[in-house]
Amino acid sequence: MNSYSSIKELVLDACLSEGSMPSYEKLTSLVRRFFPHSHWQQSHYAWYKSQIKTGKIPLPDQVSEGSQNVDEDEPAINADVEESFEARASLERDIHGYLASRLAELEPGLTLHEDGVEYQTDAGRVDTLAVDANQQLVAIELKAGKAGDRALGQLLGYVGCLSCHKAINRQIRGVLVAADFDNRVVYACKNLPNVKLMKYTLSFTFGEIT
Repeated sequence: MNSYSSIKELVLDACLSEGSMPSYEKLTSLVRRFFPHSHWQQSHYAWYKSQIKTGKIPLPDQVSEGSQNVDEDEPAINADVEESFEARASLERDIHGYLASRLAELEPGLTLHEDGVEYQTDAGRVDTLAVDANQQLVAIELKAGKAGDRALGQLLGYVGCLSCHKAINRQIRGVLVAADFDNRVVYACKNLPNVKLMKYTLSFTFGEIT
C-alpha cells in the first residue's frame, strides 16, 4: 500500500505485513514516512499495542493473537492509561476549538490569522497562528495537562521556522498554553522575551436533560 487514510490503517497493514506487532522503531519509521507532520511518539505506539493486545482494535485475520511480538518482561499497559490518553487527546481538541474562536480571552487584540488553525510550516503544524494588536504574528501551542521540554521545543521550532520565512516581514512570538508547566520550562522562558506561558483552568456548567 502506497498511501494511508489514517495511522490506524497503517498500523494494521504493518501488523499484516509483519505477522505481528512491529517494533517501535520500525513502526515509527513508517509513520514518519507517510504522516510526516504527525505528533507520533512512544505513548501512541504503546496505546496501539495495548489496544491490539486487548482486542479493542481487531487484528487482520492473517495475524494470530499468539504471534504478537510482546516482550514478556515489559510491564502491562494499564487500561486507565489508555483511557487517560484518549481523554487527554479529546480535551486538547476541545480546548483548541474553544481557544481558536475566543483568542481575545487569551490576549486582548488577538485575532485568527488566515488559515490559522493547524497552520502548516516546514517545522510542523502550529496549533493556532494569530495576529496581535500590533500586527505581530503569534504562534500558539496548546497542551492538555502539563507542558514539558518537548512542548516548548515544538513552539520554539515553529517561531524559528516562521521567522526564517522570507514572505513574513514582521516579528513573531510564541505562546504556550497548558494546565501547568514543568519548572524547567518556566525557568527557560524567563530568558525568552518572545515566549509567554499561559495557564488555563477549566470550569463546568450543568443543565438538566431528564
